[in-house]
Amino acid sequence: MNILVTGANGFVGKELVSELKNRKHNVFEFDLANGKNILNRAQITDSLKKIDVVIHLAAIIENNNQKLWEVNVTGTKNLIEESVNARIKKFVFLSSTGVYGKQKGSISEDSEVIPENNYEKSKVEAENIVLQHQEEISVNIVRSAMILGANDYWKKMFKILKKGFPLPCSGKNSFQIIYVRELINAIITVMEKGEPGEIYLVAGKEQWTLREFCKKTKGIMELKERMFSIPEVIAIIIGKLIGNDLISSDNIRHLKKNRKYIIEKIGKIGFKHKYTIEEAITETLEELKEIDSDTKN
Repeated sequence: MNILVTGANGFVGKELVSELKNRKHNVFEFDLANGKNILNRAQITDSLKKIDVVIHLAAIIENNNQKLWEVNVTGTKNLIEESVNARIKKFVFLSSTGVYGKQKGSISEDSEVIPENNYEKSKVEAENIVLQHQEEISVNIVRSAMILGANDYWKKMFKILKKGFPLPCSGKNSFQIIYVRELINAIITVMEKGEPGEIYLVAGKEQWTLREFCKKTKGIMELKERMFSIPEVIAIIIGKLIGNDLISSDNIRHLKKNRKYIIEKIGKIGFKHKYTIEEAITETLEELKEIDSDTKN
């Protein structure tokens, strides 16, 4: 199958492209790093020739980025409209559980979307644009939980844990996240078996609290599994003093959000988890060590 992947050079994109190639698909990479811009309709039109499926990952996640709305919303509009014109067989859009905002209790595909920040609002608007074309093209939306994997964000998070920095909240919130390799399998399952027009929520099967996640991670790093908490305002002050941008009000809000998801729907089309959260943490730590080793050499 001929598959176009936008954001192919990103954190998720690289993993997806690799797995699709392993499965013998012909993958066409569309990424700004390679001079391909989803704001350029001519480039999109040219890239869609002979394509069967589009998997749209490209997005800006930084809330203060001035191009966020243009890329996440206008870019998605450009891509879905040109995909319709090119008679693409299927269009899969990667969204986020961030669209649910801050809610209590369990969340499913049918839960109300209450976006709070610019990124979340842009994802809701992009979802709506994609679904507007479901009568013209087979579309699916994958709402991913917070993604665990070997990137800069988790490298900094694990470093903070290793230094023994206390939690800037109680840590009693549900912290159900998804390992990047599980997400890749979920995206491919939706591509192959997703029902037209459906939204699928994907997350890990374990529903640990944030505190449990941190303690288990410290145990895997062979550190004492003790976690202390301090008030958020004090944590923010310390974060500014030590120059750590992860200890900010925005990231603390991100960490203490309740993440408890009902994931039965994607299971009904054949998705199965392959990793425990302990295995995911262990593999991520090992990959980060390998990256550090390669950088030093």
